[in-house]
Amino acid sequence: MYTSRSLLASLCLAVIPLHGIADLGPIVITPTRTEQAENKSSATVYVVTAADIEASGATTTSEVLRGIPGVQVDDLFGNGSEVSVSVRGFSSTANANTLVLVNGRRLNYSDTAAPDLHHVAPMNIERIEVLSGSAGSLYGDQAVGGVINIITKSPDDSFHQVRARTGSFNYRGVDLSSSKRLTPALAYRLSAGRFEADHYRDNNAEENTSFSGALEYERQENRFFVEVEEVRNDLELPGALLESEFEDDPTQSNPGFVDDFRNEDVSVFRLGYARDLGAHRFSIDATQRQTDAEILQSFRDSPSPAAGFDNRENNSINPKISGVFKAGVEVPYVVGIDLEEVDYELEIPFFFFGPGVTTSSNEQDSKSLYFQINPRLTEMTQLTFGMRHTAVENEFRDGNAFPNGEEFDDELSVAELGLAYFVDAHTRVKLRYDQNFRFAKVNELALAEAGEILETQTGASLELGIDLTRGDHQFVAAIYRLDLEDEIEFDPNAPPFGLNVNLDDTRRDGLTLSWFNQVSASFGLQTELAVVDAKFESGSFKGKDISGVADSIARLRGDFRINDHFATYLEYRYSAPKYAQGDNANQFGKLDSIAVYNAGIGYQMKSWQVNFRINNLTDEEYAEFVTNNGFGAAFQPSPERNFTLTAAYRFN
Repeated sequence: MYTSRSLLASLCLAVIPLHGIADLGPIVITPTRTEQAENKSSATVYVVTAADIEASGATTTSEVLRGIPGVQVDDLFGNGSEVSVSVRGFSSTANANTLVLVNGRRLNYSDTAAPDLHHVAPMNIERIEVLSGSAGSLYGDQAVGGVINIITKSPDDSFHQVRARTGSFNYRGVDLSSSKRLTPALAYRLSAGRFEADHYRDNNAEENTSFSGALEYERQENRFFVEVEEVRNDLELPGALLESEFEDDPTQSNPGFVDDFRNEDVSVFRLGYARDLGAHRFSIDATQRQTDAEILQSFRDSPSPAAGFDNRENNSINPKISGVFKAGVEVPYVVGIDLEEVDYELEIPFFFFGPGVTTSSNEQDSKSLYFQINPRLTEMTQLTFGMRHTAVENEFRDGNAFPNGEEFDDELSVAELGLAYFVDAHTRVKLRYDQNFRFAKVNELALAEAGEILETQTGASLELGIDLTRGDHQFVAAIYRLDLEDEIEFDPNAPPFGLNVNLDDTRRDGLTLSWFNQVSASFGLQTELAVVDAKFESGSFKGKDISGVADSIARLRGDFRINDHFATYLEYRYSAPKYAQGDNANQFGKLDSIAVYNAGIGYQMKSWQVNFRINNLTDEEYAEFVTNNGFGAAFQPSPERNFTLTAAYRFN
């Protein structure tokens, strides 16, 4: 039981440099899809810098995201390999309602699988921008709760770095990176790494090998770039535990899952070109991403008879033109087209009430036209207006629901309207309205009522916020309402064993705030809070809480710089009680709250940097990911106390 005394204790220690949250002056891309010196839009955007990431000692990108207001992270195995990231109150469908990007390209899949955050190494990240709130007109499908845009480091100064890591559960890894400007116009960046770990639970060992590279040529008004990435990840799957098993030994794995695994190969190839045209810029990029996975995944006490597979190929082309035109006032704008082609195949053998094979496939084409303008109406007022029209075509085949195949399509338009009022150079008040949507994912279509096609989920978000900087204080707050129609989610009570359905109307009312105070030259303090009331507005669940959503999450974090070389930190994270995922009837009672302390110390001198990080300092036993589909609670335990030691050496 955590008291106010323990909260105060967490304020008395500290952290290495804090996130650049609430700064009105960082370079941002996400709210306008164009690079700008500062965020002058009506959107609330939080920025995490490379310095913040390095100082944190985080070994996974999901660890970095945990400190952002309104972001709820559910880590399936506690190792960052299967992570659900929600912005503004989603749980089991978070991966379908939160858009994740890397340098502007989609990391989400055509199914509800988690984006490959695990494959984005923190050492390669320049910054992370989180647009909190809907962005359907600018980004389209899945930008319902928010948008997370991970910007990786580009070729820059000449340097080389080697980094070694070790930690709990036999974790060990090494990373190499190199960047060099070969000529004034030509530069490269390369990164390669490998790690192995047994992780917290039995039958959860992992081996990961990765390589990424970027080549950039820029001369006069022209810029060309090419990016490549290759990842091999082999992961054993420990399965879920019953409550009695969790209480007895959370590290165990049921014998029925002893052979389960997911081995995945990911390949990414991306080309891009941009040309400056005076006050305008034309750019286009094309991406091919291929993911091939071999899977053996069992039902409890019904081991899978053989391995299956899921293969995904995503191809996209994204041309756009942006700049500033004058129509009495200066009007920044962006106009673009998003074209995406997806090819998905799934085959999973099973032995559940007899042998069988789950098969499905989908060829999906999506075409979108969008624009956004940001006219400066007065010296103190800036307007945002945008629209998007999207059309999607599916050729879907499922072994049970549509054995002969089915073609279906849909199209819709959405809009946004926002107003930013600058009281002074350091105070901005924002009002924003944005419509959103998401199409049903292929594995949701496969497990719907026979012969039925799920309706497209639509919604709208309204929010009011303020950004305020006063001396060494920074404050960001927003209140919002997010209404959804035909929200798509799995209903465990639908016969015979649950189906994906369109829910009755849902509503999320919430508040997010972040406050940072640089108390002294050596001591800084940060507080973050997100509160959400996520409920059904109609139907049989009217008035019930949406399952899996904590009604409040909070973090207290401070940093203390001991001297020019040493800094130390302590942070406290809290997640309020919630109903297990799937328990939309609220019949099984809420799960316990979660309170975790993390701490660490960093050392930097000349070319050396060393970070020591301890997670779950008080050694709490808890499960971040719990489901209950009417057959009893299923727990995916989170790690108890664990540490990571990272040492890096950089040389020119």
